[in-house]
Amino acid sequence: MEIQDYMKGFIDTFYKNKETIQQGKPIDIIPEKTIKQLQTLDFTEEGRDLSSLLATLEETVYPFRNVSEHKRNFAFIPAPVVDISKLGDLLESFYNPNAAGFYSSSGTAVIEEETMSWLCEKAGFDPKKASGIFLSGGSMANLNATIAARDKYLHLDDITKGVVYISDQAHHSVHKALHVIGIPDERIRRVKTDDGLKILPDSLLESIKKDKKSGLIPFIVIATAGTTNAGVIDPLPELADICQKEDLWLHVDGAFGASVLLSTSHKHLLTGIEKADSITWDAHKWLFQSYSCAMLLVKDKTDLLRSFSETPEYLEDASENEHINTWDLGLDLSRPARGVKLWLSLQALGTKKLGDTIDYGIKLAEYTESVVQKTPKLEIITPAQTAIINFRYFNDELSELELNEWNTKLSNLISNAGFAQILTTKLNGKTVLRMCTISPETTQEDIDKTIAHISECIETLEQN
Repeated sequence: MEIQDYMKGFIDTFYKNKETIQQGKPIDIIPEKTIKQLQTLDFTEEGRDLSSLLATLEETVYPFRNVSEHKRNFAFIPAPVVDISKLGDLLESFYNPNAAGFYSSSGTAVIEEETMSWLCEKAGFDPKKASGIFLSGGSMANLNATIAARDKYLHLDDITKGVVYISDQAHHSVHKALHVIGIPDERIRRVKTDDGLKILPDSLLESIKKDKKSGLIPFIVIATAGTTNAGVIDPLPELADICQKEDLWLHVDGAFGASVLLSTSHKHLLTGIEKADSITWDAHKWLFQSYSCAMLLVKDKTDLLRSFSETPEYLEDASENEHINTWDLGLDLSRPARGVKLWLSLQALGTKKLGDTIDYGIKLAEYTESVVQKTPKLEIITPAQTAIINFRYFNDELSELELNEWNTKLSNLISNAGFAQILTTKLNGKTVLRMCTISPETTQEDIDKTIAHISECIETLEQN
């Protein structure tokens, strides 16, 4: 059988299996027996039969994953992928362009330039002055942004004096990025947050002034638009005003929440993001793209060029054109044209459809909150925000430690039953159940049945 036949057959098989995906578990972990079977497949000089290898992948590898397409998978932010994005990935894999610069793949370069310009405009940036780059994920976007901020504000000898301001809700990739760029832990300030887990502007300003008085160099505030734990959006207008007055870079980690910019009903939640110097935005989170497709947007492209522009001898001919090469905007040289599938999705589906789908996820979380409020023994910890809600089992006869242990057991029972996947997170020392409702496949009926299932699990635990 020709490889082309395998390819055609796989697509048919995939969509046939997708028809029954809702009857399966939201996640399945590979058993130890299967791990050992895979470990016996040594690499041979002669090679192996392709049909058996493909069967191995389809039957004993890919089934064991987090199934984002499952409508009762509430544990993770990445949403189901639209088929248009998969088609874009297929084209990208087959043509395999090296999107390092304009010369090596001028067609995809134009597509990515136009898409990035549109994204910058949606964020409120001047597309003629702004720019950005498509990256593998929010971690790399945050790293590239902090490098640019460091290089703008700190001389080499001053790096260890540089001070960064984040909240305790900042994504862990932010902490990694700061370590990579040379900022020690003692120069990372975790600014106080209010009861809603948002950065307190007054506390931020007080901390900045104190550090300046001590001879340190505050240089960047990292806010979040849609925290992973609770979907919280920091007070962007107030933080932007402080950064402007105190001359600091404002980076907004909007890996999750920046997609609300496409919403017609909730875009106002991101007021102030247009004042940021840079924005992280993951299309593989809430723009329904396949892994990986993330973006870093910057208000002034010269801030990226200052840090990353480099033209070695072997790239001199390739750099002689009016277009900025992406190797001058970030750490990557060889890279896939990640932006093409997003361009294809926006063009084919239309921006309104994507925006409406984002609105649907937000409203679904609000509906979930209303159901939880009516359910005995459940207590809301953070209200529905950008399609995320946190709640827990509560019994006033139990201590906080006992409640934490109880909710961990409850999460395990829910997920192990295979009906829905809901994991825990920690908020102010409390172990809580976190639900993310961004899947357009999820219905209000699914929410009702899931909360009812949680109640059944509570009854089971109480009886034991």
